[in-house]
Amino acid sequence: MRWMESPDGVCRFCFLAKKKNGNAVYRNRCRRILRPIFFEMSKTISVPVWAMIIVNDKEDEMTSGRLHKASRKIFEKMGWV
Repeated sequence: MRWMESPDGVCRFCFLAKKKNGNAVYRNRCRRILRPIFFEMSKTISVPVWAMIIVNDKEDEMTSGRLHKASRKIFEKMGWV
């Protein structure tokens, strides 16, 4: 994940799943799973950020639970939880 403090005071998130990790269905599924998690969590962030979240898992390794765990780890690392 890459991030910077928001210059306009609004949280913005970008989700990137590379083409080599899977087909369009896989990449869109990752975004559909991650989007509500991060937007729900944005309410608890004290300093608004612009963030790019990169999915590195291959299609056959990724599960919904694994994405939830990874996002929870990111929140804890950033001190957002």
